[in-house]
Amino acid sequence: MNTHLIADAVRNSRGREETTIWDRLFAFWFRRLVYTQIWEDPEADMAALKLAPGSTIVTISSGGCNALSYLSAKPEHVYAIDLNEAHLSLLKLKLAGLRALPNYQDFWKFFGEGASDTNVGLYRERLRPLLDVEARGYWDERDIQGRPRYGYFSDGFYRHGALGRFIGFAHTLAKLARIDLKALLHEDKQSPARKRALERLHWLFHSRLARMMTKTPALLFSLGIPPQQRTLLGGNQPLNEVLHQRLLALIDVHPNANNYFAWQALSRSYVGPGDKCLPLYLQQSRYADTASRAALVTPVHANLRVFLESLPARQIDAVVLLDSQDWMAPDEIRALWDAIDRAGKDGIRVIFRTAGAESPLDDPEHASLRETWQRDETRSAEGLAADRSGIYGGFHLYTRKA
Repeated sequence: MNTHLIADAVRNSRGREETTIWDRLFAFWFRRLVYTQIWEDPEADMAALKLAPGSTIVTISSGGCNALSYLSAKPEHVYAIDLNEAHLSLLKLKLAGLRALPNYQDFWKFFGEGASDTNVGLYRERLRPLLDVEARGYWDERDIQGRPRYGYFSDGFYRHGALGRFIGFAHTLAKLARIDLKALLHEDKQSPARKRALERLHWLFHSRLARMMTKTPALLFSLGIPPQQRTLLGGNQPLNEVLHQRLLALIDVHPNANNYFAWQALSRSYVGPGDKCLPLYLQQSRYADTASRAALVTPVHANLRVFLESLPARQIDAVVLLDSQDWMAPDEIRALWDAIDRAGKDGIRVIFRTAGAESPLDDPEHASLRETWQRDETRSAEGLAADRSGIYGGFHLYTRKA
């Protein structure tokens, strides 16, 4: 797997002379499949962006759930960019599924449940022939246990990936701490069982073990958080306290009956099949439309800024940066926004998340960017409140000044 793009991204977050051993370890770690699903809410994205039909969208891909969910907005094109070839291989596999699987039931069995022995045959017979060389090589390659990666879809796909395994480790800690995860997921907020589970959760996050673990940068590698972003996440608070508050925002703010992020965190699975509590691309009533638009998504292995610089001017309606700027040094942020300015149409909208609450464009060194771009305070606040994943400190929507 080509890894130099990830290494360059981590190095750009500090500059070569400041790069630490933790940065280099993270660059090595992030080559793998980290996210089996994306942890930014695409419905909050679309509510903030207010996309008109026929829009052209550039987004960072991650697990691809957002790029596929944006198809519900009837775009002209979605470019899904990522440094991580494992994540792009997952998106390519989903696109192959939308083209090759004959019905929603098979698509759900493969990508919704991801836990049937028959998925091995579906991969070999229907999906593999549609993959390009890179994606086919990724899924055919054997993991450290000697099994091909496509076997992940036969025993619980959402238990795999670095984050899936980390959540499994967290479930083991919860069991040892006598935290009733089922009560957190299913019980009414006022139920005694759920209140007891929340009390035990508070105890665990404020234990000596939690304080010790959160002092080690490597703990957050499985969450996809590089060393530079760890500083932004913690701010002036102990990291164990910040992580506790973010988990509560995930499981205790939005109703779990409609929050598939909470289901992934507490059960490592989705509700389904059907239309309830699922990403848009996995919903049954939308399946035919999503499949018919799958060709509008183009996966691209590239640095986002370099890709934007390769486009014709004034072509893009929306850019979704996820939390990528938390990785970047100031000069890389300025170069990225200059590329967005050139490639964006007059009404372009840009959204991104941050580990902390503040936008990097508010930093003193970005005064020149604020001459061109303005933050929509109302829709940014609405986006943060609407994001069911709850794991970020800030949601930011920017538009070009008139």
